[in-house]
Amino acid sequence: MNPNINILSLCILLSSATYAQEANFSGARNESMAEATVALQTNWALFTNPSGMQYQEKAFMIGYQSKYVSLGIHDGAFGFTFPIRSTALGLGVAYFGDELLNNAKVISGIAHKIGKTSLGAKATYEQWSIRELGSKGILYVDIGGQMEISDKVIIGMELTNLNQAKFDTMRISNPVTTVKAGLNYHPHEKLVVLAQVEKDIRNPALLRLGIEYLISPHIAVRSGVLPTPTSGYSGIGLIWPILHLDLAGSYQQEIGWSGSFSIDVPLAKRNEN
Repeated sequence: MNPNINILSLCILLSSATYAQEANFSGARNESMAEATVALQTNWALFTNPSGMQYQEKAFMIGYQSKYVSLGIHDGAFGFTFPIRSTALGLGVAYFGDELLNNAKVISGIAHKIGKTSLGAKATYEQWSIRELGSKGILYVDIGGQMEISDKVIIGMELTNLNQAKFDTMRISNPVTTVKAGLNYHPHEKLVVLAQVEKDIRNPALLRLGIEYLISPHIAVRSGVLPTPTSGYSGIGLIWPILHLDLAGSYQQEIGWSGSFSIDVPLAKRNEN
C-alpha cells in the first residue's frame, strides 16, 4: 500500500472516537462477543475493566488482531496476571499500527475482592508515534467495579480516563472519558449472555450484546453485535487444561473485516489454604 495513503487512512480512522475505541485489542474472546465485557471475569480484564481480573490463578495472555484487513492495521497485546490473597495484579503491553503511525501502551492493574464485590484500577502509559511528527506520551487512570447480585447475575461498571489526560500537541484522537455499565447473565453453566451500554462525553450511547455457549467441555461458540455502527462478531474457543485458544472474526459495515486470535496459558492455581 502507498505509505501516504496508509497514513492518511489511519489518521481518518483515528479522528473518529468510535473507531478509536475499537483499536484496543483485549483478546479474541472479548472481541467475539462485541467487547460487551465490562461485567465479565477473565484474565484479559486487565485490558478492559480491571475489577474482572481472575483471583484463582496466575496466567499469561498473548494475542494478535488484523484490524480492518483492507487498511492493513494490526494490533497485538500480551500480559501477565497473578493473585495475592484477595487481590489480583496484572501487567500488560498493547501495540497498534505500523512504522508510519503506531500506538504503544504499558498497563498495570490491580483488583481487590471484598465479599461479592470487586473493585479495580489500572494506570496506562500511552504513546503515539507518527513518523512525520515524532512521539508523545501521556498517563491516565481507569477505575471499575463488579458485583455478584446472585449466582446467575453479575453487574459491572467502569470509568475510563478518570484524570482526563490528553495529547495537546498531536493531531490524533485523545483518550475519551467514558462510562460503561453492563450485565453478565449465566442462566446455567454452559451459557453466558452479556449486555453493555457505554457513553462518552462527545458521542451517543453505544449498546453492545454478546453470547457464549459451551457446546462441550473443550469447545465454546460465541457471537456478538454492535448496532451502531452496524458490526457483527463471532468466534470459537478451544479449551484445554494447559492452554486456551480463542479465534474471532468481525465485520464493520463501513470499514470491513477483522480477524484475531489469542492464547491464555494458566500457570498455577492459587492455594486456597
